[in-house]
Parts: sequence; structure tokens; C-alpha cells
Amino acid sequence: MEELKIPEGINYECTGCGKCCGGWAVPMTDADYERVSRHDWAVIKPDKFAGKSLYRPLKDYEAAGTQNTWAIRPGDDDRCPFLVDNLCFIHSQFGAEEKPSICQLFPYCFNETPSGVYVTVSFNSMAVVWNSGKSLVEQKELLERKWGEFQRLYPGHHPNWSRLQLTVGQPITWAEYLEHEAQLLSLLKDGTVPVQERLLKGSDYLLSRLPTARPAGSSAVAQKMKRMDRHLLVALHKLYFPAKKLKRDNFHFNIGLFLYQLAFQRTRIALPGRSFSFEELHAFPWPVDDPEIEDLLYRYFFSRIFGKLYFAAGFGQLSLISGFHHLILVLALIKLQAKAWALSREAPQVSLADLVPTIRQLEKGLGESALGGYEAAVWELLMFSPARVRRVLASV
Repeated sequence: MEELKIPEGINYECTGCGKCCGGWAVPMTDADYERVSRHDWAVIKPDKFAGKSLYRPLKDYEAAGTQNTWAIRPGDDDRCPFLVDNLCFIHSQFGAEEKPSICQLFPYCFNETPSGVYVTVSFNSMAVVWNSGKSLVEQKELLERKWGEFQRLYPGHHPNWSRLQLTVGQPITWAEYLEHEAQLLSLLKDGTVPVQERLLKGSDYLLSRLPTARPAGSSAVAQKMKRMDRHLLVALHKLYFPAKKLKRDNFHFNIGLFLYQLAFQRTRIALPGRSFSFEELHAFPWPVDDPEIEDLLYRYFFSRIFGKLYFAAGFGQLSLISGFHHLILVLALIKLQAKAWALSREAPQVSLADLVPTIRQLEKGLGESALGGYEAAVWELLMFSPARVRRVLASV
């Protein structure tokens, strides 16, 4: 058993809200399908399942790179049909072990690295968002079982951490990365300043580690966003917060579409049926010193940094600096999306009612998106600039 690295301050225990069980077709392995489909659900609960087609084979592109071959069809409400009274009907009838493997793993996530397996939890779970239940550090035995299940479900999943770079052309060792991470997490834990400032301090720290070091704060630029900044944000927003459902092939950052938008398109942030200008969103108030909002943002970014889900094998093989700057742009997108939600419901300012659905949708978007080699190279160019991330945060 590889050593599990478990984050402190992160809690999880299912609250039975049922909100996690919607928005996608639940994938299943052959063993999952045989286990679930052997039951005659139409006989067990005819009012719910009689005459319903519950399963479908996955298309080739959906199954690629996984052990999955089937999926549970979502109902008309886009939720799993086995969700009955906000509880899993499979679980209630036959126990947790009868559920599809991915449901048994949710919301636990595992990232295998040279220094152990880092555990995180998905913020698509409402219980994770609210930090409900027992601390993960109190769940070590359960997490060890879940890690074993993960290995059985994804036997060939061994992330490649051999290409670590501080920035392009500046390789670092894993030990050096861990030193950088310790400093980034220390800065992030400083609750005396907003999360936004903590992330910017992290950027300054990483830039100071370059061979030609930049003094802390040298990247502070009091300028408005430039045209390229706006179009980059719109392109990322369309990827992570699509106003309409994306096909699988569209989960990649579309370089051609980005360049087309840069040349011809207006820059607006779109919700289903409505869009907002950057000027509207910039003028809309963001709550200052709201402890609940700051805590949710802190836990979200802490989880991604601790889980190593923002650079190298954790995200698109990006360098550490560009990956961290992508996180800062993610914060800008969170603010834009939450403001758009608040405006659409005619609220006076952003609240948790806007931030929570934003975080959950972002978690899904980040989990589904992917970067090819050419796309990652473009991101290295677009996201290295410390001036860009400061301009963006100052303008949203």
C-alpha cells in the first residue's frame, strides 16, 4: 500500500441531498453493468422503472482510455434514474457495493506521485462544498479501501511526473517542487488577506525562483485588461462554463476558435439565454471580508494545490508557473460567473447562492477538459505573464 497523503481541514460525509447524481450519464465497466442490470428494476419498483430504458453502450470516444463500456441513461430531469427520494435506490436495496464503481469512489480523488498518493475530494459534491462531516484525516481506513478500488478500476493509471518545469526550459526535481509547494500552501493559509492576494503572493514567490529572479511585487500592474486578456477569459469561460452542453470533442481548448474570437468577436460572458459585458460585471459588487466566501475559495484552491491538479501530470503537463497562473485566471472566472449569476437573479451583490453553483460547475468543467501538446504550448505563452494575471484580477 502506497502512503496516502491526506489534507487537513477538508471534511466529507454524504448529506443525502441528491444533487451530486445529475448532469451526466454515469459510466460503468462490464462488471458494473452485469451487477446492476441483473436486477429486474421494473419488478422491484414498477412505478419508477417500468418501460424505461436504463442503460446504453458508450460511444468509442466516451470509453477511450477507460475501463468503462456502458452508461446509465439520465432521466428527463437529467438526473440518474436510480435517484429516488434523493437517495441511491441501488444502495438502499442491495448495499453500497452494488453501485457502479465510479459512484462508490465519488467524491474521493487520488493522484499518484513520487512521494505518495495525494487524496482530494470533488467540489461537485455539496457536502464537500459545505465541508460537512468528518475530517478526511479521520477516514484513513476508508480512504485506503477507496484507493484500492481506484487501482482496480484504473489499473493502468500511473501519472508521469518526469517532465517537471518551473517554466519552459527550467526543469526542477520532485524534491524542489515539494519545497515550492510548501511555500505556496503557507502563503495560501494566511487568512489575514483575501484569497486573491494570497494567490498573487504565490505568483511573486514562483517568479522569484527563476534564474533571473524578479523582486516580490514587481509584477503589480495597475492597468485595465487588454484585448488578449478579455478573449482568453472568454475562451476559458466557454470551456469551463458552457452556455450549452458540449460534445466530448469540445472539451479541449479550441485554438482556432480562440484566434477567430480574437479577430472578430465581441467579448461577453454568457449564461444560458443571457450574456454580460466585462464592464457590467466589473461594476457589480463583490463581497468584501465575507468569511464564508473566503473559506470556500480557500478550500477549493488549497485542494487543487495539495492534490497537484494544476500543473504537470495533474493538468496538461503545464509548467509550475503557467499552471499556477491558470489557477489565478480560474479565480477570475469564478468571480465573473458568480457575478453573472447574481445579476441574472437581480441580487444586490454576490452571495454563496451564486458562488456554490459556480464552484460545482467549474469542478465539472475542469475535470472534463483536456490539453493536447500544441494547446499546452500555447497556454505556456498565454499564461506565463504575471502582468496579465494582475490585470485580469484588477478588472473583474
